[in-house]
Amino acid sequence: MNPFKSSHGMNIIGQGGKIMLATLPFAFAAVVIHFYAPQLAALPAGIGFIQPFGYVLLVPGIVFWLTAVIQLLTGFPKGKLITTGAYGLCSNPIYSSFILFVLPAISLLTLTWVYAAVSLSMLLWVILFIGKEEKQLAAVFGKEYDDYKSRVDRVIPFVRPFL
Repeated sequence: MNPFKSSHGMNIIGQGGKIMLATLPFAFAAVVIHFYAPQLAALPAGIGFIQPFGYVLLVPGIVFWLTAVIQLLTGFPKGKLITTGAYGLCSNPIYSSFILFVLPAISLLTLTWVYAAVSLSMLLWVILFIGKEEKQLAAVFGKEYDDYKSRVDRVIPFVRPFL
């Protein structure tokens, strides 16, 4: 049995390849700007007091990401819709952990804005690409998926969908 395909023929990566490929140029540019034009990437020196808040975001972000990855790797091969744990907070917790926690934390810890910009680009790509994956899930899981989507937002944990 291939752990990367469910019994429904869906791929464990979903739209992740497209999202990561589209985000990669922004991430590369952020690193280049951060290291080769630090004066351009720097946040104002007077807000250095916010730097420790980066750890406040980073720790739960890593826990959230790791929980989601473990749930996906263990639940996906069984062909069941995962709706608890990290997936009970939002429908895309792997992306959410980076968009809301990890990348903003890196921006705060490095006192640069460039990684927050990568976070925004990733959010844009999730919004643009995730619909195809959602259609697949709706086709496979029907009402169960519709009920799930009415309870959780795509990216923001603890928030019901706006639409």
